[in-house]
Amino acid sequence: MKHPAQSPTRRAGFTLVELLVALALAVVVTALVLATLAITNRTRRSQADRVACRALADRALGQLARDLERAFVFPKNDATAFTLSRGAAASNAVLELAFARMAPLPGEDHLRWAEVARVAYRLTEAGPTNFALTCTTQPLAGPAALQPVTTNAVFQGLEAFDVALFDGKLWKDTWIGSGASTNGAPRAARITLAAQRGLAQHAATAEVIIPVGLKFEPPKKDKVQGKNISEIH
Repeated sequence: MKHPAQSPTRRAGFTLVELLVALALAVVVTALVLATLAITNRTRRSQADRVACRALADRALGQLARDLERAFVFPKNDATAFTLSRGAAASNAVLELAFARMAPLPGEDHLRWAEVARVAYRLTEAGPTNFALTCTTQPLAGPAALQPVTTNAVFQGLEAFDVALFDGKLWKDTWIGSGASTNGAPRAARITLAAQRGLAQHAATAEVIIPVGLKFEPPKKDKVQGKNISEIH
């Protein structure tokens, strides 16, 4: 007895078209995943740069502001004179701000153990938009006064930095003070800077009151109706 002929069974597998479609889908998915990872990494890096840039700028402004708040002028002593110079007058720097300040030593909270020093903030140029801010410190009293001047980097890679000093009426770009009296010190300082880290940019401005610049004058002894003006309330 003869059995009817049966068609050959179809072999399991993928056709070439199916393989090409699957490969194309895999390439698209991989590209999407890689693009998402790149965006995520770029966002994280941008956030990290922004935080670091702001922190560095705040630290630079904070250090300069603290020193300005501790500035002093000693009568008839030019080592404590307040100066703000630019260009050729700034010791081969773009800008130089120099003054004397009195600050407690690290770990101390009493002026008995204060360090009296002259500090100079210098802005040097490494490129059109690449500046470095450094601070030199020279103690004015004690054994440390015989040691060499120390230089510390305050900020590397600034896009811009500027200082203006207020004399009570006008903001000035330069200042030539004298140690003869407290009149040689400004009343306030305005500090502006712009910094960049990677893809992040940060600009900041700070205005600092300089206590030594606030001149104190005792009441005048003018007679008003038989009384001293200092006695009138």
